[in-house]
Amino acid sequence: MDAVTFEGVSKHYRLGLTRTSLPSLAAEWVRGALRPGTRTSRGDDVLWALNDVSFSVRRGESLALVGPNGAGKTTILKLLANITKPTAGRVHVAGRLSALIELGAGFHPDLTGRDNVFLNGAILGIRRTEIQRRFDDIVDFSGLERFIDTPVKRYSSGMIVRLGFAVASCIDPDVLLVDEVLAVGDAAFSQKCMSRIRALIKQGTSIVFVSHNLYLVKAACEKALYLSAGRCLCEGSTDEVIRAYEQDIHDERARRCAVEQAVPDHGGGIEITSVTLNGAPAAGGPGLRNDTPVDVRIAYVAYVDFGRAHVSAFVRRSDGIACCMLRTSRADIDIQVRAGEGVVTLRFEKLQLCAGMYYVDAYFLDESDAVVLTPAGVRSAWFTVAGDGLSSPDDSGVFEPGAQWAHQPAESRAPTTPVHATEGPARR
Repeated sequence: MDAVTFEGVSKHYRLGLTRTSLPSLAAEWVRGALRPGTRTSRGDDVLWALNDVSFSVRRGESLALVGPNGAGKTTILKLLANITKPTAGRVHVAGRLSALIELGAGFHPDLTGRDNVFLNGAILGIRRTEIQRRFDDIVDFSGLERFIDTPVKRYSSGMIVRLGFAVASCIDPDVLLVDEVLAVGDAAFSQKCMSRIRALIKQGTSIVFVSHNLYLVKAACEKALYLSAGRCLCEGSTDEVIRAYEQDIHDERARRCAVEQAVPDHGGGIEITSVTLNGAPAAGGPGLRNDTPVDVRIAYVAYVDFGRAHVSAFVRRSDGIACCMLRTSRADIDIQVRAGEGVVTLRFEKLQLCAGMYYVDAYFLDESDAVVLTPAGVRSAWFTVAGDGLSSPDDSGVFEPGAQWAHQPAESRAPTTPVHATEGPARR
């Protein structure tokens, strides 16, 4: 049975329209009729936030919505939460719904945390008796026992998010909507929220999850929907959809870089022409094993004799996190740059990266290893790492170091007969 149904849903907004009441709309139409030059509802005044989007979520299933800003992800959540109505199509949610879209939006600043728990619960449609029964669990989850009788206006933004998440997630909803709430708060609370979301999924709650952190998406969801400009571009398993989304991001960055580098700046006298990986398959391919040797070739052209220089290379994950940085200065490599073309090669004996998508960018520095000669740097094509299939996708980290396990079992001993205490002869 489907907990969430989206059938051919479209939603448009009028650009520049500040009021949507009937008198306001009528007054605007009259002004447009009397003054032909006044802005009216031409086609370019309409923004289609969603355009013929369809999907469904079964009971106990988790769906991620991924895509750039303005793709329509939050619009879908607002339609599911009945905050707004679709222009066309059908939206159906079965059972109790809880939305983690704007946590704390219903809190009253002058009321205490305790009062706001009951107020927020009432907004979510929870009976007072049920809130009373779950009150201790809500406060314990939020970690705000000491501040629960303090007015919310004295709370930090992180404390408000804690309390809002605790109320919305502790009522055991049938459908839970999550929109970037894990981006606020400390790491420990984010892990606690993820554990709570997994527990809800196991209990049969359906999750619709929105986050720009693709590693959280992988940890929380089994399938995903890739949106762009209000349209669904791809739907399938989380890994497949994220791979398609990251490839589009890379292609867009490559186009921008091509425009920026169309007129190269030779002010530094040296230019990196390409960064390539020998043996790395193309993005979307089978993936490079993390125990495979890889050569990174940094091709350059120098317009003058430089003499001694240094090179630095960064391996970065798809979200921009630097996995490692290597510099020739730390390896005592003497690079003498003369006018002409050359290649610097960096060899990884074992790549040791967890499964995912990565790229390498490289820079030239002067002899002091302090002044960057190629500020823009040059990035390699994205490459995939398949890993060995043993890493947990929920918490795999960044790299898989070469290591060996050892086990020292207990020594094998022959079974012994239990000795029972008996009364011995009396001592004299």
